[in-house]
Amino acid sequence: MSGPTTRRRDMRFHLGTAVTVTKASNGSVDTSRNVLPQLAGTQVTVSEGHPFATQKGRGGDVGGDFFTQKSYVASPKTNIGISRRVMIFPPSVYRDIKYDGPVYPMNPTAAQYGFPPHTSSNNSQLDAWGAKAVARCKPTNSVADASVFVGELFKEGLPKLIGIQTWKERTRKAKDKTAANEYLNVQFGWLPLLHDVRSIGHAVVKADTVLSQYERDSGGTVRRKYHFPTVKTRTETVMATNAQPYGPNSTDCFLPPYGDLIRVRETTQERWFSGAFTYHLQTGNDYRSSMIRGAQQAKKLFGITITPTVLWNLAPWSWATDWFLNTGDVISNLTDWATDGLVMRYGYMMEHTIVKDTYTLTKSGLYSGQSVPPLVMVTETKIRRRANPFGFGLTWGGLSPRQQSIAVALGLTRRK
Repeated sequence: MSGPTTRRRDMRFHLGTAVTVTKASNGSVDTSRNVLPQLAGTQVTVSEGHPFATQKGRGGDVGGDFFTQKSYVASPKTNIGISRRVMIFPPSVYRDIKYDGPVYPMNPTAAQYGFPPHTSSNNSQLDAWGAKAVARCKPTNSVADASVFVGELFKEGLPKLIGIQTWKERTRKAKDKTAANEYLNVQFGWLPLLHDVRSIGHAVVKADTVLSQYERDSGGTVRRKYHFPTVKTRTETVMATNAQPYGPNSTDCFLPPYGDLIRVRETTQERWFSGAFTYHLQTGNDYRSSMIRGAQQAKKLFGITITPTVLWNLAPWSWATDWFLNTGDVISNLTDWATDGLVMRYGYMMEHTIVKDTYTLTKSGLYSGQSVPPLVMVTETKIRRRANPFGFGLTWGGLSPRQQSIAVALGLTRRK
């Protein structure tokens, strides 16, 4: 693949041709054609010339760093027709004036106007945004989530966990006393016990689902996208008072007093990340097997109507305690592999920024009473920033020998 190249092209917007025909009372006709100057927009693109992913034999990571920025006029060109009779010495001396051509709120080629400035992040800022996106959507987050989840269970549910040792005796009493027929025993004995069993069981099932998915994805390709909230700003500025429209070359087409020239600047910035991760987990964990059995037993309890008799006959009373005692060991093992074991097959941080200036006049400013169309000028920037397999802002030379060996084993190579 060749290195990055810079391409530049002009994007000239032809403001149009103003045609004014003046016919005097003596029969003379004067035609004036005024070609308005061009508004010079540009587009600059810096790219390596990457192939399309849809091309035969292409797939996976086919992208790279990319930058493009262009300035252009977004409003369509419109012609306005104006007809007016100007009396000089009524009623015999006059001029009939007809104008056909574009009219703009101002002269867009004047130095104080022109295209809006570009707004975009530099490489360091994009690396920071990319690192934040990876931290929020990487597949190994399930380990951190599970750690927090289980930690909260221990913190908030510790009295219930301690009470697990009493479940058997509490169930026996409820069964022997036929709790369904004793209001006080139901309210203060059976219902609290049932709530404890269900809350612990639900916690086990949820955490088991998180860990099971994490294990299934190990060794595969996990694709993730993350979109940051769109940032929008809007400012309104009075650029000139008593502003005269731009276009006709005859002042007889204008109608004083003129209006104010208003510029509305709108900036829209979108950022998002797209990447594919892979990671490897150690297998053959005996602790996990006992946790799986506990989760299966918890799920079985939710599939039936729980009564004191059913719970007494069905529940193996040690499953809840065993599950929580083993969880810390399992998460510790998974976390040990979550650092160097997580690699991006590809990762990109993208940013799309549009700065739009809309110029309008508060009054018509034309004898015809027609409105002067707004003029919209835009500067648009698109950036794509490629990540190293181990994160944004890293270089191949800065990787540890272990990280380099992992990249080689996965077939990830340095980009020239």
